This record gives sequence, C-alpha cells and structure tokens, in this order.
Amino acid sequence: MKKIVFTLALMSVFFAGTAHALDKDAYVKTAKETIKKVKRGKVKEKDIDKLVANQQELIRLGIEGALAYAEISPNDRKMMHLTVLNSERMKGLSLEQIEKDWHAGDYMRAHGIEINDIGNLSDAMNLYDAIVHPATAIIALEQYRKDGNAEHLTQVQDELTEVVMHVEQVGNDKSNKR
Repeated sequence: MKKIVFTLALMSVFFAGTAHALDKDAYVKTAKETIKKVKRGKVKEKDIDKLVANQQELIRLGIEGALAYAEISPNDRKMMHLTVLNSERMKGLSLEQIEKDWHAGDYMRAHGIEINDIGNLSDAMNLYDAIVHPATAIIALEQYRKDGNAEHLTQVQDELTEVVMHVEQVGNDKSNKR
C-alpha cells in the first residue's frame, strides 16, 4: 500500500508540472495519425514501432488528464488512480483480457467501482477510455506484428475512432462530478 501511495504521489508531482488537463488537440491529432495509417489495411513492419509510440503518447496524455481530473473530482479519484497505476500492465494483456478487465469493467468492479453506473460521456469515463483504448491499440498492433492479420488494424482504427469521440467530450459534461 505504501508503494502505491508513493507511486501516485511521484506521478502526481511529475505530471502536475507538465500539464493541468488533457491536451485534447494533441491527443486527437496523434490518434488521427494512427487511424490514417492503419486504414489502408496494411502496415509495414518498420512503421509498427512508430504507431506503438503514438499509442504510448496517447496513454501519457490520458494519464496527465486523469491525474488532473482526480484532483478536482474526489469521487472519481480512486478510479483515475487505479487506471493510471495499471496503464503499463494493461499493455501486456491479451485482447480478450483487456476487454474483460477494462472495457467490460471487471478490474474496477473488483475494486468496488461499477463503471456501468458512471455516465458514458462523463469526464471520468472519457479519461478512463483515453488510457484504455490506446493500450488496447498497442496490444492489437503487437498482434498484427505477429500474425499480419488485418483485423487487428481494424481494431486499432475502431479503438481510436471511439476514443477520439470520448476525448473531444472531455470538459463538456458539467454534471459529471459524482
């Protein structure tokens, strides 16, 4: 528990100095760059690393937004912190496991948070998705690297198209602080 508190404190200090909210413009621009490249249905091996790096950047931006939001929304603080703390681990899951744990909400449910009770377009869910979707895209890109199955690129496109809609909503919901 002390390690978790220390890690959160350290991350808060690091990110507090770099941004006070999600940089929506940078997030959307980076996501759309990836969407454009995967839309073709074929990505060269040399380009996969760049696309994975783009997803890492999206996660970083999502973390900044989640930590800033946790400071102003005490009711969502635990959810934001759990998402941030698990952002690295998410990327190592299988597509099936990230779907179950994060998209369906099993991980949060195991920690007393029912994501289905949180408004789908609330800032909390939008920032949660700003981390979960690019983590899922990384997993799909790594699968594509292994098997060349274009369905994985379609999943990347779908994940990022959806998260762009979520990120564009951040700050628009004035009733979302629970």
